[in-house]
Amino acid sequence: MKKASIASSEGNVVVTKRAWKVLGVTSLTNFAIGLDLSITNVAIPDMQSSFPSASTADLSWTLTFYMVVYAGFLIVSGRLADRFGRLRVLNIGFGIFIFSAVLTVIAPTVLTLIAARGLIGLSAAMVAPASLGLAVAAWPVERRGTAVTIWGSTLGLSSAVGPIIGGFLIDTGSWRWAFSASIPVVIITLLWGARALTESERNPDASRPDLVGSVSVTLAASGLALAIVQGREWGWGSPAVLGLLLLSIGAIAIVARRISRHPAPIVPRELLQVSSFNVAAIAAFTFSLGFFSAILTMVLYLVEIAEYSTSRAGLGVSVLAFAAFTSAMFSGRVADRFGYRNVAVPGILLFVIGACWLYLRATSDVTYFVDLFPGFILLGAGIGSGPALLVGAGVSEVDSNNFSVAGAVMQTARQLAGAIGVAIIVSILGSDPTTESFRAVFLYLAGVTFLSALIASRLPSRK
Repeated sequence: MKKASIASSEGNVVVTKRAWKVLGVTSLTNFAIGLDLSITNVAIPDMQSSFPSASTADLSWTLTFYMVVYAGFLIVSGRLADRFGRLRVLNIGFGIFIFSAVLTVIAPTVLTLIAARGLIGLSAAMVAPASLGLAVAAWPVERRGTAVTIWGSTLGLSSAVGPIIGGFLIDTGSWRWAFSASIPVVIITLLWGARALTESERNPDASRPDLVGSVSVTLAASGLALAIVQGREWGWGSPAVLGLLLLSIGAIAIVARRISRHPAPIVPRELLQVSSFNVAAIAAFTFSLGFFSAILTMVLYLVEIAEYSTSRAGLGVSVLAFAAFTSAMFSGRVADRFGYRNVAVPGILLFVIGACWLYLRATSDVTYFVDLFPGFILLGAGIGSGPALLVGAGVSEVDSNNFSVAGAVMQTARQLAGAIGVAIIVSILGSDPTTESFRAVFLYLAGVTFLSALIASRLPSRK
């Protein structure tokens, strides 16, 4: 017996061909986002050939500003998609993406490049929640967990292959070639989406998103990151650094005020009353201070200290991403059986052990498979089992009506922490990185993620 939406055979829910097509298109959007971001990590060292007067700290803003803008507008974009239509927001987001990617490729100055990366962060913030919403809506309720898993896994897959593709394109051409790699993927997605996707039901009564709160979050994170990156050069007590810190404090105060008064704030007030959500969000933020900067750290180490080519460095760090992708595939199932806390905490500790291994073994004369490979595997296993499970733990006791926004808040916290984490490691490395400065970064990664494990141990132990 066939039905238009779902069919039942021996009590099992069958997913339609249309649902699979929708999932394919939306997963490809996620792949494009991850591919672009992962290529940035391996492109930064080569950018200095085009901008010799720019420091690593300057160029790191191509990654930092992307994360800050992404985090600042993620929740707002999700609400706009509900209000005006997910497909419309998705297509507008991809239009911005293509324009920004072209601007990145032809950018004549560092400021233009950073601005273009910020626009791509904005487009990613629009595309991600809209594509996930379209995918989930197309699948039967009983199988939506599978859809979300597949959709999310494509981000991990792109993070694994991105450094390889980016490294090859950089060595055969330049970093500009590498940043053009995502453009054809986006165009294919748009063409496929025009045939496979239909507009979602709009909700004109949905509350207006808090744009002031979003801008304030972006200003707070940008000011703090810039103060951290430039603190050594400008002086930690200089008027510029102190002014940036005051800007961040003021913006945070505005966010707190908006949360208490706005009808649809960045963080819904009812979420702050859920203890497990608060613990998981803080643990995710702390862990993200380390893990988001791990791949950039290793790329810089392999290029600057081990003197690898860009393609060889990209291939080397892809092991870390593949380990993360692999561990993510089964960590959720294990957590369903033993509980989030009992899997997330050991997973985070794997990252801590990996960072400690690199602290002890990373020198100027390393053998990849002896000194680096074990550490990369441990870091990747920790990334694959830590962040996703913390998000799961965060929403586990949240009212079902707030699942989507709770997940978005967790993702926002992770992106903000990632931007700040990148700023911290760039500050530690300084303008002339040495083996000792990289060992200091590995020690930082171990310390901040160990703090995350301690916080995560406060999560409920039940399944």
